[in-house]
Amino acid sequence: MFDQRIRLIGSVALVVALLSAPLTVTATPTTGPTATPSAYASTSVEQVDPTTLTETEAWFDETMARQLEDHRVPGAAVVLVSDGEVVLAKGYGYADVESQRPVDATETVFSIGSTGKLITWTAVMQGVEDGRLELDRDVNDYLTDSSVTVPDTYSEPVTLEHLGTHSAGFEDSFAGMVTDDPSEIRPMEEILAEHRPARVRPPGEFVAYSNYGTALAGHVLAEQSDTTFTEYADERIFTPLEMANTTYAQPLPDELEPRRAIGYTSQDGEYLAHDPVIWTLPPEGGSLRTTAGDMGAFMIAHLNEGRYGSERVLEAETVHEMHRRHFTKSEAVPELNGMAYGFIEMDRNGETIVGHWGDTPRFKSVLALYPERDTGLFVVYNAPGGQAARFELLQAFTDRYYPESDTPAVDPPNGAAERARELAGDYRSLTVSESSWERVLGVMTRTFTVEATDEGYLTTTAVADDTRRWVERRPGVYDEVGGSDMLVFRLDEDGDATHMFRHSFGPSTYERVPWYERLTVIQAGLGVGVVAFLSGLLRWLGEPVWRRLRGGSVGSDRERAARWLLGTVSLLWVIVLVIFLMAWINFNAEAASPSLALRAGKVLRYVALAGTVGAVVVTGIAWRDGFWTRWGRLHYSVVTALALLFAWQLSLLGILPL
Repeated sequence: MFDQRIRLIGSVALVVALLSAPLTVTATPTTGPTATPSAYASTSVEQVDPTTLTETEAWFDETMARQLEDHRVPGAAVVLVSDGEVVLAKGYGYADVESQRPVDATETVFSIGSTGKLITWTAVMQGVEDGRLELDRDVNDYLTDSSVTVPDTYSEPVTLEHLGTHSAGFEDSFAGMVTDDPSEIRPMEEILAEHRPARVRPPGEFVAYSNYGTALAGHVLAEQSDTTFTEYADERIFTPLEMANTTYAQPLPDELEPRRAIGYTSQDGEYLAHDPVIWTLPPEGGSLRTTAGDMGAFMIAHLNEGRYGSERVLEAETVHEMHRRHFTKSEAVPELNGMAYGFIEMDRNGETIVGHWGDTPRFKSVLALYPERDTGLFVVYNAPGGQAARFELLQAFTDRYYPESDTPAVDPPNGAAERARELAGDYRSLTVSESSWERVLGVMTRTFTVEATDEGYLTTTAVADDTRRWVERRPGVYDEVGGSDMLVFRLDEDGDATHMFRHSFGPSTYERVPWYERLTVIQAGLGVGVVAFLSGLLRWLGEPVWRRLRGGSVGSDRERAARWLLGTVSLLWVIVLVIFLMAWINFNAEAASPSLALRAGKVLRYVALAGTVGAVVVTGIAWRDGFWTRWGRLHYSVVTALALLFAWQLSLLGILPL
C-alpha cells in the first residue's frame, strides 16, 4: 500500500512538471494581422510607381532577405501584378533546405491555406452567373439529394450570402478537416454530414470566420453541377487561367511532388522539416497547392474584371459584386473593415484593399488586391514566422507605394480616461467552439484583454500578440499608437460595451465576456484548484509517513475511504487538466487523429465529476459523524468546494461539456 502511494507521488510530480511547461500552439492564426508599422517600410512619403521593375525588384530583394532572417523562414515566393501584367515573380531562400533547392516563383509548389478560399467563392459566383445558385436562397434547397443539411435552429435560413460573409452563425470546429493518411480521405458529403457544427447565433448577426461554411458552399456548388468540387475547379478555373501547377489532389501528382516546398519550423537555430498536412475538405482551401505564378494569373483575372487573356471566368459585374462590401460590422464607423463576398476587406492608408490570408501549421500566405490601383500582391512563406512577415510586407508595400498623408493622433482627448475605464475587460472572438473541447483553443488564444491607463489610453494583450496601445479618435473608436490598426466598440442602450471589432481582422467579432469568464479569473481558479488538489494528495499520500513519525490512529474504514475518494478525485482532475493542455499544445495532431490520452481524458473527466459529487456527499457525512479533527473536516470541505469550482472552470473552457 505504501509503495503504491509512493508511485502516485511520482505521478503527481510528473503532472506538476507538465503543468509548468511552456505552452505553444501551432494551429490556425489566433490573433490575425497586427497592422503595425513595418521595419521594412520606406521613410519617404513620396509615392513610388510599383511598376518600375528595377526599383521594385531591388526593394523586394532587400525586404524579403531581411524578413527571412528576422522571422526565421527558409523560403518565400512573391508575385506582383499591375495593369494586367506580372511586374515581379520571384522566389527567395530555399524550398528544401537539405538539398539547397531554391524557391522559384513559377515552379515551386506551396500550400497556401485559406487563401485558396478565394477559388471556392469565385467558383460559387460562377454558379450564380449560370443561374444554378442564388445568394439569398436557403442552402437546404440545394441539398435535397445530399445527406448534408443545415438544421432549422433559427427561423432565418442560412444562405450563400451568409456563408460568403462568414455570418451564418456556426460555431467553430476543426473536426474532419485533417487526417493522418490520404487513404482515409472520404467523400466531402460524408465529412460535412458527420462533422456539422452547431448553429449558435442567428445568421446575418455577426461575422465569425467559418471553415465549414466555405466547405458547405463548395458542396452546394458541386451538388448543383453534378460533379465534384475539385473537378469543377480544374475545368472552370484552373484550365482557363492556365494555372497548370495548381491542384487539390492529395498526395501531389508525380509531376508536382519534386517541386513541392517543404514546411519547416525553426528549432535551436536549425530548420526542422515536416511532412505535409493532409486536408479533407477541398473548398475550405487547406488542400490547395499552387505556385506564386499561378496566383498571379488568378489576381490578374480578378483585377481585369474576370478576363485572363482570351478567357473569361467571371463577368465584370460579378467581379465588382465580389469585391464590394456585403457585411458592415459597424454602421456608425463605416471606415471599419468588413466583409466583401469571399474577399476580406483589408484597407490600409486609405487604400481600398480586398483579399484573403491563409494558414497551415507551416505555410503562411496573403493575397491583396488594390482594385482602384489595378495592382495585386501575393506572398507565401514556408515556416510559421511567415504569419507576422506577410502582414509586415503588406503594410510596408502599402506604405512605400501608397503612403498615408494624415498624421495620426497620439494624445487622448479630454475625458478619455473615464471612457477608457468603461471599456476595460476581456473580449473573446465568436470564432470558438461551443460544444467540444476545442473551445479551449479559442478561449485561451482568441481572447483580448483590454485595459485602461491613467492617461486615457487603452492597451490590449493576447496570446501570440504583443501588447499594444490605443488612443481615442472619438468615443468608442481607437487608433493604434504607432500603427495603422483600429478598435471599434459597440455599446448597448445603457452605454455599456458589448462587442469589439478590429480593423485589421475583418472576419471576426469579439464579444465582451462576464467577469467570471475573464482569463485571469479562469487561470486563477484553475491554479487554486491545482494547489488544493496537491494539498489533498499530500495529506492522503503523506498520512502513512506522518503516522510512522508521530504515531496516531489509523482511523475508521469510512474515514480512510473518504480520504481515498478525495485523493483519487484530486489526482484525476490534475490528470484531466494535463491531458487537455497537452492536446491543446499538439492541437493539429489531435485534430487529425485523437490520441489514446485524449480519448481517455474524455472519459476521465466524467469519472472525476462523479467522484466530486460523491465527495460533496461525503463532506456532509464527515461533518455529521465528526470525522477527523475540525481542521481536517474543514480542509476536506475546502478541497471539495474547489473541485466543484474547478469543474465549472473546465466547463467554461469546453473541457467538461455540461
